[in-house]
Formats: sequence, structure tokens, C-alpha cells
Amino acid sequence: MFALGIEFLTGTAVMTSTDSRETAEWPPHPARVFMALVAAHYETRPLPEDGPEAIKSWSEERRCLEWLESQKSAPSLHFAEVPVEQRRSVVKFYVPVNDAGLPTNPASVKPAEMRSALGVMPAFRSKQERTFPAVSLGLSGQRNEVHLIWQDAELPAELGSAFERLIAKVIRIGHSASLARIWVAPVAPESAITLSPVASAKAVRGSLKLRNITPGLLADLDQRFNADNIEAFFSLNQQIKDMKGKAKAAAKEAFKARFGEEYSASLAAPVRRRPFIGTSQTYAPPQSLVKPRVGSVFDPELFILTKQDGRVLGLESTNMLIEALRGTLLRGSESSPSWFTGHRQQGEPADKPHLALLPLAFVGSEYADGHVLGLALAFPKAVSAQERGKELSRIFKLDAEGYETGIELTLGNHGTWKLSREERPARSRPIALRSETWTEASTVWASVTPVVLDRHPKLDPSDPKEREAWRQEAAKIISDSCVNSGLPRPLAVDIDKTSWHRGSPRSRPGPNGMPWLTSKTGSPRQQVHVLLQFEDEVEGPVLIGAGRYRGYGVCKPLGLPTS
Repeated sequence: MFALGIEFLTGTAVMTSTDSRETAEWPPHPARVFMALVAAHYETRPLPEDGPEAIKSWSEERRCLEWLESQKSAPSLHFAEVPVEQRRSVVKFYVPVNDAGLPTNPASVKPAEMRSALGVMPAFRSKQERTFPAVSLGLSGQRNEVHLIWQDAELPAELGSAFERLIAKVIRIGHSASLARIWVAPVAPESAITLSPVASAKAVRGSLKLRNITPGLLADLDQRFNADNIEAFFSLNQQIKDMKGKAKAAAKEAFKARFGEEYSASLAAPVRRRPFIGTSQTYAPPQSLVKPRVGSVFDPELFILTKQDGRVLGLESTNMLIEALRGTLLRGSESSPSWFTGHRQQGEPADKPHLALLPLAFVGSEYADGHVLGLALAFPKAVSAQERGKELSRIFKLDAEGYETGIELTLGNHGTWKLSREERPARSRPIALRSETWTEASTVWASVTPVVLDRHPKLDPSDPKEREAWRQEAAKIISDSCVNSGLPRPLAVDIDKTSWHRGSPRSRPGPNGMPWLTSKTGSPRQQVHVLLQFEDEVEGPVLIGAGRYRGYGVCKPLGLPTS
């Protein structure tokens, strides 16, 4: 076994997540720890005049990094879980950009160039938005410590001293305010490993991806840091300026041989590029620590249809879009099962969960406007993949060249919509067209389209004397709707006319409002926006209320934007 211990000395870890500039990374990814070691290694790079012993010592430290990246298995992680309330609220700061360059001869600066020359002063530099997401760990016990444990590795004895020297140079992990120390832990912590590498993201619940240390990472960081080229550029630049005659000509030839072009005083110096870690490892907690995840009767893997052509329509057009899609799907479905059609052979409503259709819209972020990017099919969990494929193959046929055809929806005065199956990798799609946006497990969910009450409350919400009692009755109806959809009963239900997700229409007809979803008799049914809080994480899709099969009552985890 080989283990590294990390202590955050101030009780705060300031590290920005790669997924969002406003989210803190916790725990620190193994690759981040490795980059901290590499950074400390380069910051103490010896010069030729430091002597052979310093150069030898530095080379031994580099062998430690090469050994670490050569390990075949990823490390396990042991760390303290940080409650959400200890993740520091992100505040946007505006800081000056990096220093501007100084003129070679400041005394010769012309008045017109003075402002550019003053660019070295922070007051005269433009400012950029920055965020510093962090987690508060505290200073007591093991809470501010992290251990990386390679179960099958053993540090060679000849590298022991070099590794101790290397880790002693590390002063931070992440931001410069994230002060830390690292040590080689002689034994692993007694308590259970929090996260272990697993083969597949779907192997266990609670899995996540962390950037990992892989062979070749050190060489890639070398190339991006570009230290040799940068040092050679400035060294040759200075020689060309200081030398004369043949020595100057020789320096210019060396410059051309090194950089592939003639020397010019206006040439820009080589640059350093930010590191990019493209390899990640799936991690998961031990099965004994994983709470069973509950969900509705619908499968969390949605069948997503992307709008390829057609007018821009908002969520207020949900009923029209869903009815057009439903009509297209049911064309030629006389022999289809009830889970697909929603009714039994006698024309009666299906007595078991059936196919649900829902809109996928741009909601939940600062500039969200609620326009629909696509539609989705949510299958009952009980329906097998073979059954689903049989029905879908009837609708999505192959053309003469073997490509799958899309479908076209007729929308009356709104023209037509062309839809095709969404086949892009998840990260290449708009966020609204990713299944996890609508199904990510969460304890808090809020409606994107209004929830249609399963039954009419007996009280009148327009009567001030009955309004609070009506809210309580409506909350009870919604709580029962959750149970009817296979969800646990929520701890709390809040009701409003306005959605908690920016960009969603209000629950009533009118400007920026949602049309009534009528009953079979044509009468409107009461509908509201809801906020649901569950005791444990609930996996979506969360579709509730009388319109859950028809695009109403679609909920989304609160705090996950779509764009």
C-alpha cells in the first residue's frame, strides 16, 4: 500500500470544479493533487550554477512523479463529507488582468503611448470577473484531511527520501488561498474508504467521475508549461541584444534553429497553456454506505427527440406539441400494447403506468426564456428494452441509405416541427437535451410546467378566509399525487402561481402564463406550480398530477440549469 495524506491548514479548501466556475471541487481530484506536486517540482527547478548535486536531487524527485503516474490502478479516497451548508456561497469579484508589458526604454515613451505604458498599474488595467468557490472544513479532527490510497502500490525504497523532499515543497492544493501540506502516510486511516474506483458509472449508485492520474500526464504538463522554450527564448533574446559581430550572428542562428524563424524584436515569447486533464475515473462509495435511491414509475433514461426545424415555441405551447407528438406516435398503433397507447382494447384508460410525453425547455438559468428545444418519451420501468424497441422501430424507420428517419409534427397555424432522435454525446448537447438534467437525484424538486390537481379542492382559493385552508388541501392532493406516481410522500409541499425555475410560464392563462389543461368534459382543472422536498434523494423523471402523461406536472431538480 502507498498513501498520501493531505491537510488543509486553514480549514478551507478553495478549488473550482471543472464543470462550473461557481461550484467548489470536493474532494480534490487525484489529478489536481498530482498537478500540485508537479507545480512544486518546477518551482524549485535548479539552475546550472546550482551545481550537480542540486540537479541530481531534482531529477530524483522527477522519478517520483514518473513512478506515481505509472501506477496501473487509481487511488481510493478517504475524506470527510462536506454538508451543503458548508459550501461557501460564491461571490463574484472583479480583478485586474495580468500585468501588461513594460516598454524596453520607459524614458522614450511618447505621450500617446503613456496610457499603454501605465498598464502595469492595477488602477489602469481592465478587470475580469472571477469566482473563488470553497468548502469550509474546520480545523478539528479528521474533517480537513484527505487520503489518497493506492492499494496495490509500494514506493521503491530508493525513492523514499526524494518523495519526502518533493511533498515538503507543496504549499497549496488548488487556489493560492488553499494552503495545504502533504505527507506519506505510513498506514491507511482506520475508517472505511469513502470512494473507490469502479469499472462503470452504472456499477453502483452514487458514482461520480474524478480526473485521474494516467501515464503521459507529466509529459503533457511539461509541454503545456513550456519551460525550456520560454527560458531559451529569453536567454537567446538577451544574447542577441548584448552581443555583437559573429557572436550576435551565432545567437541569431541558434534562435532560428530553435524556433524555426528569423529573429525579430517584435516576436512574441512562447506561452504557457493551462493544463487539461481529459481522462477521468469513475468512483463510488462502498455499497454499505449507499442509501437506496427511490424514483417514480418512469425509467430515468429518457428517449429524447431534438427539434431540427420549425418555429420557436415556448412552454405555453406544451399541450399542442404533446398532442401532435401523441397523434404521430399512435398512427398505426391498433395492435400496440396499453403501455404505449395509454388505453386498453375496449378504449378504457390503461390501469397501469404508460408512456409519458414531456417538453424539454430552456429553463432554470439567468437568461432562460422557456423555449422548447425538444420533446421526450418517458417509458414505464416495467417495460423491457425489447418491447420499447419494437414500438419505436415502427415509427423511426430507415431510409435507403440506412439512416434513421425522423418524424414531422403538424402544428396547424404554427407550421410543422421536424424531430429526430438525439444521438450526440451527452456533453455535446444543450443541457436541456440531457436525460440527467431531468432525472438527476435530488431531495428538492420544482415544477417546470404546472401540476394539474387530481381532484378539485372543496374550498375556494379566491376567498381570503379559505385561502390558507385551500393551500393545505391542495398540498395534500399534490402529496397524494406523488404517491400515485410511485414516489415517496414529500416532507414538504409549497405552492405558488410562479415557478421556482426561471423561464417557466406562470400556472394560469394570460401573459407569460400556461393554458388550462381541460378535462374530458372540456372544463378547466386547477393547476399550480409546486416545490417538493423529500427526505431522501429521489431520482427522476418526476411527473405528477392529472397531466403527467401529457407534458404537465414536469418537475426538475432545483439548482440544475438548462441551456
